[in-house]
Amino acid sequence: MVLFYLILTLVNIIPIDSSLRSCRQTFGANKYDLNKLDHLTLSGGDTQFRYLLTPCGIVPADKCGKSSTPLDKGITSCQERIATSSFESAMGYLDGYGKSPNLEFKENPQGPGTGVVMTMRNAKCNMNERLVKITFVCDTSITNPTTMDVKENPTCQFDITVKAAGACPIKEGGVSGGTVFIIILLVLVIVYLLGGILYNRFKEKQTGLAVLPHPGFWLLIVGLSLTGCRFCINSIRNCFQGNSATSSGKYESV
Repeated sequence: MVLFYLILTLVNIIPIDSSLRSCRQTFGANKYDLNKLDHLTLSGGDTQFRYLLTPCGIVPADKCGKSSTPLDKGITSCQERIATSSFESAMGYLDGYGKSPNLEFKENPQGPGTGVVMTMRNAKCNMNERLVKITFVCDTSITNPTTMDVKENPTCQFDITVKAAGACPIKEGGVSGGTVFIIILLVLVIVYLLGGILYNRFKEKQTGLAVLPHPGFWLLIVGLSLTGCRFCINSIRNCFQGNSATSSGKYESV
């Protein structure tokens, strides 16, 4: 059971790490990390619809209006119909959740160091592709924005502008997403091993190798790994022996 939860946790970590990496972009000498905005949920809209965006994060389902069915995983922006306070549609999805194409990034056309433009094309609008272009403008005076400017023109094509200090180039330093992933993985493995050993030793009164969690599974993995190594070694050896025999045969025929 512990192994099942460990695998389940890793399956959920992988798409999160994918979205973290895609929101880190480098253009020339400027490095951006839009993950610094993933704790915010921005709103904007018109008289008919309200739009919500959690930059590089999952937009809270309760912010998107009422829905008779659970929302899809990976929604980073949604559309709510104001009149009925109901969920209208997804505006876009994060990378790593099976939606295509992936997010596209480029530096703000206003000039180097002025921000990032993120384009989403992985949601539908009236059964057609929805185009959402979000311009994150570097503004050091706005640390925690709450609103965004949303314009739809033509239908199903949206231009969103977000002004935030988190859209400014970052300085070197800090912990990367890959490092965070490795740390989480190591912690989970340690908890799994220690928890399993303590449970088997004191609860099940096991000794020796039996104290290891799921010893049969791990012994099977080791056995299969050794078998695979032997197979590779034998294949390489046979390949060289075959080449040697062929070369020898050609030499004798001459």
